Amino acid sequence: MKKLIKIFIVVAGVLSFTACETDFNNVNQPAEDQVLTTKAGLLGVSVGMSESFATSTLAPIVEISGLTTREFGNTLTYVTPGELVIGGTMLNSDNAGVTRLWSRLLRDKGMAESILANIDNVEMEPGTKAGLNAYAKWFKAMTLGYLIQNFEQAPINNDANGASLFNTRAEVLAECINLLESAKSDLASNAISDEFLVYTPNMDLENVINAFLARYNLFAGNYEAAITAANAVDLTSMSEWWYDGTATENPVWSFAVFNDPDTKPQDNFGLTGSFIPEIGDGRIAFYLSPVDETETDFGFHDVDNAVGFFSTASTSIPIYLPGEMLLIKAEAYAMSNDFHNAVINLNLVREKTDDVFGVNAALGAWTGDENSQSEILDEVFKNRSIELFMSGMRFEDSRRIHPNLDIPVSGDYFIERNRNYYPYPFNERENNPNTPADPSI
Repeated sequence: MKKLIKIFIVVAGVLSFTACETDFNNVNQPAEDQVLTTKAGLLGVSVGMSESFATSTLAPIVEISGLTTREFGNTLTYVTPGELVIGGTMLNSDNAGVTRLWSRLLRDKGMAESILANIDNVEMEPGTKAGLNAYAKWFKAMTLGYLIQNFEQAPINNDANGASLFNTRAEVLAECINLLESAKSDLASNAISDEFLVYTPNMDLENVINAFLARYNLFAGNYEAAITAANAVDLTSMSEWWYDGTATENPVWSFAVFNDPDTKPQDNFGLTGSFIPEIGDGRIAFYLSPVDETETDFGFHDVDNAVGFFSTASTSIPIYLPGEMLLIKAEAYAMSNDFHNAVINLNLVREKTDDVFGVNAALGAWTGDENSQSEILDEVFKNRSIELFMSGMRFEDSRRIHPNLDIPVSGDYFIERNRNYYPYPFNERENNPNTPADPSI
């Protein structure tokens, strides 16, 4: 298994993995037809793309948007995080963090696309093919989802010649949903084989697919479908990115905890005003360890040490949290004007004491106005910000729940978010003539 990881995480890099044209020639790598025309090759690529995402891509997903939404404070004055913290029009298209986020997601998406383009030409047990097909479709949907959470448009399909066509947010979310529905059909047609389960020992793929269907249907405004998918998720199931602490390390620990980092979580989860967590909220101690430290260049925010899912190099990170499903239902019910059921699900999160991952608020029932959609949605945002802390979700949540936020050009270090979307990386624009105009802010 480790041998496959080492080989195929490199081999997959030869494939079409970015929207920009990339030309590699490494005589030490197997030819593409040797990788993509055998069962062992395709399974190896699946291992490689999984490790690539878990150890590399997950870092900018969490850090880049976390600096934009005040989840993190930056204690030094390096240019890349500094531009992200200032935001507004001061964030340049050549920002290294934004470029990392874009290119790594496209790279991993390209690996999934390579599997899907070749799997029907390779003989394997039906249960192995069904599992691999469903996994690659979920993986492509996931990477597309993270792209559209951060960029106004994104290419559904990578292009080997560097000329990917860009798709709108609605089109990308529709494709995410179609991929996941197709993955469900794959699993319904053939049970996953024991052979494939060896490659995903830490994942309940059926529950993962339903969880992401709930997520993307919510983003797309398909509220009934979001509730249905969330109800299909077993809240006692655990699916995680695993790390051994040596060959593979928790990437958030690497940038936010290890070796006195310059990026640390802000006190109170970076929340202000009415969104500050309540005294006694058990999620505070789960995620944050108090420390007497203040960043001095971007608002004088107090910062804490990250714990919870980021305590050590070998700590696992959940692929999704059960609390997200409850909050998806709360928001979807609120948007459907079913305030009674919205508050029921809010309280299930607030009063939770038996979370399978230990993320328990253990608070009392909400005391706000149960007939006010805006107040319910604000409470949803507050709880998503705490429950899903350092998961890369808050940028999307803020824009979706508070779409009319008045964002200044630059310099407000306390605003909920300082951009609506990121500019497209400079190297993408230079290489791809189809790159859209950057969003104004």
